[in-house]
Amino acid sequence: MAERYRKENDYTISAMQELPSGGLLTRQFNFASEQVTTIYERKAEMKDRFGSEYSSDGGKAIAVSVALSSQMTVQKFSELDSQAEVDIMREKLLADNGKIPEASSGKPKLPAKLAS
Repeated sequence: MAERYRKENDYTISAMQELPSGGLLTRQFNFASEQVTTIYERKAEMKDRFGSEYSSDGGKAIAVSVALSSQMTVQKFSELDSQAEVDIMREKLLADNGKIPEASSGKPKLPAKLAS
């Protein structure tokens, strides 16, 4: 399935992908907080037809049950195994006239004791 991209604001871009299972996977890259939020949503719908013993015309009724399940995780850019996806999303945000905050490079920062 193809990904769709949406600029949320000057420093956040989302990548959305509809999965074959019917779920929706959304990854939001926030370059101000240097975090990626992953959200998986799935809507399950069940319909059931049944007759009524009390109906004079033998009518049928339909019962519909809907459930929405979701799961969310938040990771810092520095916790990701690879920065390749962050780099790709940075380029997509900039191409859509987004702005990367000056304090954010979108790259992991070294702890203070290692930076010196």
